[in-house]
Amino acid sequence: MTERFGITRLALVVGGSMAAQQTYEWAVSYPEMVLRAALIAGTAKITEHDFLFVETLVEAIITDRGFKGGDYATPAEVAAGLKRHGKMWTVMGWSTEFFRAARHKALGFDSMQAFVDNLMTGYFAPMDPNDLLAMTWKWQHGDVSRHIGGDLAAALGRIRAKTFVMPISYDMFFSPAECEAEQKLISGSDFRPISSIDGHLALFGTDAECLAQIDLHLKTLLATST
Repeated sequence: MTERFGITRLALVVGGSMAAQQTYEWAVSYPEMVLRAALIAGTAKITEHDFLFVETLVEAIITDRGFKGGDYATPAEVAAGLKRHGKMWTVMGWSTEFFRAARHKALGFDSMQAFVDNLMTGYFAPMDPNDLLAMTWKWQHGDVSRHIGGDLAAALGRIRAKTFVMPISYDMFFSPAECEAEQKLISGSDFRPISSIDGHLALFGTDAECLAQIDLHLKTLLATST
């Protein structure tokens, strides 16, 4: 980017979930280059809770006989594992309030089973299992402090970007409390929580009000001087 296009500064780096992890990496690794950073539903360092959850996602896939140690021909051979993987995402990706409010109906599904089968299983079924495992590895190793002896405060203290930390209120992976604890380690940063009972998977774009909140925060961030 710097060599081919001559770009030396980035007006805004933004990402949600694992892309929020990557945004933290950008802001910590290139403090003079990143002018603004927006971290949506993600943390700078994986939590113990998320690490354990990711292990169950991995086990869902590799325990399928069709996985064959990763030597399958097509994702269809690992259909059972991918279905289990998707069901775990269903349980944790959407909040308990999402289920209590029967939000699946607002999304066009007559029953929870139809929601699981058509949206969640349907979403994961065509995905390559090895690609998913590579993503789980990345999630488990997301930690901006790993290059400086595990000192998270020191790592986040490197950030010079105007930073908005934007957790989703009912996120069961990256709770507002966990995100706020990291935000307090970033000089001059703002804590901008987003309200949505859809939980982490509001990042699918299922909640129009959630998207409007994100847009407003990003517009505000872009309007700030650096």
